Amino acid sequence: MNITFTQAEELYERRLRESGLDQFRDRERSQFLDVQDQIFVEIVLNDATRLDDAERIVRNLAREFKDQGIHLDSVVRAVWEIGDVGYLGPSRTSDGGLRAALEFHVTLKSGTRLHGVTVDVSWGAAEFLEQKFSLKSKGARQGNQVGKEMLAKAVRSFVQHQLTAGGTSYWDPIRFPRLELNDAAMLFLMGQSTAFNELRQAISDAFEPPVAENFVKSLAVSDVRIMSFEAVLPDFSNMLGGAYRRGATVSTSANELFQKLDHSEQELLKNYLHTRVEMLKTEFPELIKSYPKVFR
Repeated sequence: MNITFTQAEELYERRLRESGLDQFRDRERSQFLDVQDQIFVEIVLNDATRLDDAERIVRNLAREFKDQGIHLDSVVRAVWEIGDVGYLGPSRTSDGGLRAALEFHVTLKSGTRLHGVTVDVSWGAAEFLEQKFSLKSKGARQGNQVGKEMLAKAVRSFVQHQLTAGGTSYWDPIRFPRLELNDAAMLFLMGQSTAFNELRQAISDAFEPPVAENFVKSLAVSDVRIMSFEAVLPDFSNMLGGAYRRGATVSTSANELFQKLDHSEQELLKNYLHTRVEMLKTEFPELIKSYPKVFR
């Protein structure tokens, strides 16, 4: 080689400084590696408006390094944040035909650049979510509407997971603005946390017919609003292990379990509580009359 790895890295750093890109670079995620007689460069920017500039620098460096007998492999990408997630309706093909999926729009932001992507949630994935949260056969009208909100939470988690990958396996939302959330992906999203499953089951047990009235009555005694998740959360500790399957080895604090969850799981559980409350209002309207302060 006519140029050493150190010299190549110095040239790379200089080009970034001269172009003004260095201030937008995420140094923790970016890398410059010597890999078996070739160089791998990953430039990660905090502002997607400068992606074209970074790609131009990499192309120019690739030509210069090639003249020196060095092959340059590269990834240029941006760090994206998720904004709004909204349900659009049934998913359609390019010619307007219906697909077996529901369509969601997701707004991404990187620096000052906004970019929209589409996520198609397959009917199988939606059905899995309904079954997971026991929503399929109860409160159909209200459940389906709130279910769209829960699907939106799952879509947010799915997109966030896609954005976490780096290196050559990263997802480029600009080149590939459409994703599919199928039943296998939904299974992965819903199966990550034991704590999540324990709390979901505890909430479900609290709203089952044999327990629901006593649960609401206990909230009334404590003057707790059922829609206030943080206030209701400690009461689910009594449900841990199942309403009818107490055991010495199960968790005993709903608060502690909740703190173990990541943000997406926490949001899903909050939405699940709201869903079950809406179902309860439909199935047992007399509870609202008996305990109006709980439902205020």
